Amino acid sequence: MDKSGDQRQGRTLAPRARPEIHQKVGKLLRRLSLPSGARALDVPLGPGAMAEQLRQGGLAVWGADLDLAQSEGIDPAIGREHADLNGVLPFPDQFFDLVLSLEGIEHLENPFHFLRELGRVCRPGGYLLLSTPNICNLEERLNFLARGAFYRYIPAAEHARHGSGFDHQNLMTWVEIRQLLDWNGFSPVGLFRDKIKWRQLAFLWPLGLLLWAFGKLQSRARREKYRWEETESGPVLFGGSTLIVLARKEAKRVG
Repeated sequence: MDKSGDQRQGRTLAPRARPEIHQKVGKLLRRLSLPSGARALDVPLGPGAMAEQLRQGGLAVWGADLDLAQSEGIDPAIGREHADLNGVLPFPDQFFDLVLSLEGIEHLENPFHFLRELGRVCRPGGYLLLSTPNICNLEERLNFLARGAFYRYIPAAEHARHGSGFDHQNLMTWVEIRQLLDWNGFSPVGLFRDKIKWRQLAFLWPLGLLLWAFGKLQSRARREKYRWEETESGPVLFGGSTLIVLARKEAKRVG
């Protein structure tokens, strides 16, 4: 499942997400060893490259997107549903064994509702694979210090011309993602980076060491409050451009 595209009837399916994200996700999927015929959802579907990989791995696959024209011609066994991902997903409760969303949540006006829907359609014991730009790595923290923003300003005219979702509208820190997972019944299994940013390691490691030492001086309650153990971990603090999250739906909510 680590191929970045699929040849179907002479056409190359190029992934919308960067190839290294697909490669890392493919390795994680092999680690999960889902049984043949397990149900998987890919949202947003995009051109369908990841859905094709899931299908080739023996899974029963569905995808949903606002623009289905870009995925025309993919394997007809893949169910394609038209859906605004800011709204209700057209699938039954607890239907999927795997829910996968690559580079999508940051484009949505309502990421809170989106995670709620992913939690609704994922069965207890099922898995979520989510990727989104990592705005908590050292490079992005410095950018925020200099610019006072994690992303550029989007003028109203540009938004009106391209429509909702064309660009990053809701970049999220790990703490924000972590609480949304918890609120919707997901427990993190692991955090992963798409790639190593060698220049970040070479030039910013003193800053990373300083932040790590500062974190260790904080009280246990404060470290828990800001999930310090996770935010200072390698995939987050020294992460690449993308943070990849593997989580599992709790069999039973506690409390």
